[in-house]
Amino acid sequence: MNKYTGILACILVFAMFAGTVSSEQVATVEKMPTGVMPAPDQALNFTKIEISPQYTNFRLMPGENKETTVTLRNKEKKAVSVKPNIVLAPYGGYNVDPQWIKVTPESAEIPAGGNQKFTVKVTVPGDASIGNSGVQVAFTDETMPTPYPSPVPNYIHALQLSIEVWTKPKIQIMTPYLNDMLEAGKGYDYEVKLKNIGTEAIKIDPKMSNDNMFYGGPGRAAPAFTDDAITITSPANVPAGGTETVKIHVQVPADAKGYYNGAIKLNIDDPSVQEWDGRVQLSFNVWTQPSEPFVKSFSMKEVKPLTIEISSGSNNYGSPYGIATGKNKKEPSFETTLIGPSGPADLKVTKTVIKGMVNMGGQIPPWELDSKGIYQENGAQLLETYETAGLIGEWTLKVLPNNTESFEYSIKIGE
Repeated sequence: MNKYTGILACILVFAMFAGTVSSEQVATVEKMPTGVMPAPDQALNFTKIEISPQYTNFRLMPGENKETTVTLRNKEKKAVSVKPNIVLAPYGGYNVDPQWIKVTPESAEIPAGGNQKFTVKVTVPGDASIGNSGVQVAFTDETMPTPYPSPVPNYIHALQLSIEVWTKPKIQIMTPYLNDMLEAGKGYDYEVKLKNIGTEAIKIDPKMSNDNMFYGGPGRAAPAFTDDAITITSPANVPAGGTETVKIHVQVPADAKGYYNGAIKLNIDDPSVQEWDGRVQLSFNVWTQPSEPFVKSFSMKEVKPLTIEISSGSNNYGSPYGIATGKNKKEPSFETTLIGPSGPADLKVTKTVIKGMVNMGGQIPPWELDSKGIYQENGAQLLETYETAGLIGEWTLKVLPNNTESFEYSIKIGE
């Protein structure tokens, strides 16, 4: 067992005592000397104090404050002294200032069987940067023993406090996802509109990013094409109160096939836009239209009417996000033939149904109140019904689908 495995094992042991994470959780632990590992058959013995809640989170903007109440209940048969202490993570990354957090009272002696309420107040200064951090409010110095020195002590009697500092983004991204069904050898153009609702121009520098790259499709094959198939044209900034467009061109290689999943990092110079939110997610399915039809044979033992129903798949893009731009999509269609004992049947289309799902691109920008450019269709679905007279004998149904990844069929014999 290495150092980190040992730490993880102890954290898991602590989780057994802490129970399920919940803002209303109450945990009871017993007293044991700090830093001493118990023998395998020795019970842990910590001070019996219940803390409720054990977990809470604050989401505050610079200049805001918020407070919560934490209740400690002494389960011992004697009085217990507690003194809250703010404990920050000892590693890098975003860390709040301990001065933001005030716990009152500063200390207390809880009588046997009694309880004490503490107020935890977080005040974020107006010039605070954006980010989030985890903080412990430890009411005693008792920690879960570990076989190795731990960079993050597991305090037994602690409130786990998550603090997120945020501000409203000044840049609005109209199209955070681009999902489409592409054909090999063809080129496709897309646009991503950015609106600056701030009072100053904001720099942008869109670049391809592999942070969201993952392989998809059967067998998790290599991507359909590489990033150099994508060309980005963008202005250097978005003016205050203005709208700019990032243009994206995808030139699909002639031999491409399968899935491409990736992202464009917009590199928005706005600290209120979190890194992941400043991306345009890409999901493309490169495919080739089938040249040979699907064939289904069946037989009829009586002379009865025949009804054939064909319907395309409801999601034509194989997208993990469920949002398709719809700009370059093609409507599904079928080349349907039916051959009976006397040759090709006279198929008549008696009903056609076109269905689809429409979304607004993830958000409704205020500059698009006329709805222009908002609506994105999540793939159209085509349902066609054919009828013909049926004769006794062998029949063959042939369906050549276009612009759909899947379809269903039904053959109804008789009224």
